[in-house]
Amino acid sequence: MKQQPFQRWHIYALVGIIGAVSVLLSFIAIQAIVREIVLRERQTVRFYAEMLRIFADPTLETDPFLFVLLDYVVPTISFPVIITDAQDEPLYPYVQNTLNVELDTSWSAEAQRAYLKRLVEQMRREFPPVSVTDRNGVELVRIYYTTSDLVRWVRWIPYVQAVLVLLLFVVGWWALRLLRQAEESRLWVAMAKEAAHQLGTPLSSVLGWLELLRATPGVPADIVRELEQDIARLHSVTVRFSHIGAQPQLSPQAVAPIVTEVVRYIERRLPQSKQIRIELELDETASAALNRELFAWAVENVLKNAAEAIERPPGWIRLRLKRNNNVVRLEISDNGRGIPAMLRRRIFEPGFTTKRRGWGLGLSLSRRIVEQYHGGRLFLQESSPGQGSTFVIELPAAPQAQKEAPATHVAGAAPIGSE
Repeated sequence: MKQQPFQRWHIYALVGIIGAVSVLLSFIAIQAIVREIVLRERQTVRFYAEMLRIFADPTLETDPFLFVLLDYVVPTISFPVIITDAQDEPLYPYVQNTLNVELDTSWSAEAQRAYLKRLVEQMRREFPPVSVTDRNGVELVRIYYTTSDLVRWVRWIPYVQAVLVLLLFVVGWWALRLLRQAEESRLWVAMAKEAAHQLGTPLSSVLGWLELLRATPGVPADIVRELEQDIARLHSVTVRFSHIGAQPQLSPQAVAPIVTEVVRYIERRLPQSKQIRIELELDETASAALNRELFAWAVENVLKNAAEAIERPPGWIRLRLKRNNNVVRLEISDNGRGIPAMLRRRIFEPGFTTKRRGWGLGLSLSRRIVEQYHGGRLFLQESSPGQGSTFVIELPAAPQAQKEAPATHVAGAAPIGSE
């Protein structure tokens, strides 16, 4: 039987179970402690009531030891106590018939009485009073009490612990996420630097062979020109890889020419069977601080993703570039197969792909370029299965020296293969 791999959610589930069990055990233990404290407080009140009954009965001889005992018992009472008559009327003087009650003696007697009456009503809802009766069963006084501040604080411990466990879980998840992102970042940089290094040496050799072809009589000029374009392309790819991991130099420049250049490059390499038409609606005045090579790479990846999503002819890809206040917005729409809702949150994860071929790095790399290097955003705006998707790149707009009327360039490329 094949052993299932240990997934990341297994760790989250294990931590969650441990945290839940810890909180549950703590809650049970705290409740047991609270019950024990409340029981002891009630026993103390009963003992105090018994002392009052003995002192109130003139037929009983009072042992002086009881006074000593009472002097030791009263200071141990740490919870609020109010003594009332049989009709729940607080006994006067109020200060002498209350314990651990914050009573402002500067108040009038009526104000003190009203305050104690409210406290008695609250205490009655929490615990029944302890009655003090004489030998004939006549009720002399009632002792009302409530739990101490310690019990109130202890009762909150499980809830505080639950919040702390939840906070620890969130912080742990966030830390793991940062570690994973850091690991992915190091992998990106290492892979890009190695790719640039590996391309650099043979590229220099190819440049030498190109010079020999130029000097060789009889070599067709169009072949040399195509080779020059391919070598320039390889050089561009090498430069792109070399920028990964270092802070690229950004300079304010128009966005439309870069988009047009990428589109022209992609058009020549689209499959003729899909009859893909690329439509451009570009605001020529839109400009942003860019690294030309990296931004072109990001747009190229999104365009390739759109072209690969188109499964049936005729296909179309529409690019709209416009400036809204301080944001340059590039929308890339297609009529491809769309993205199911359950997969949309994963499309920017490195290595995630629904294609049989490919590394699943295009969209992830594009987002890294747009967001980390250019301070912008790349996101999926909408997608409908069978109808297509729209990706959006937003960049901080470069300041304009003067207000200009927006000039929009609209162009449409003929279906590939019709030329």
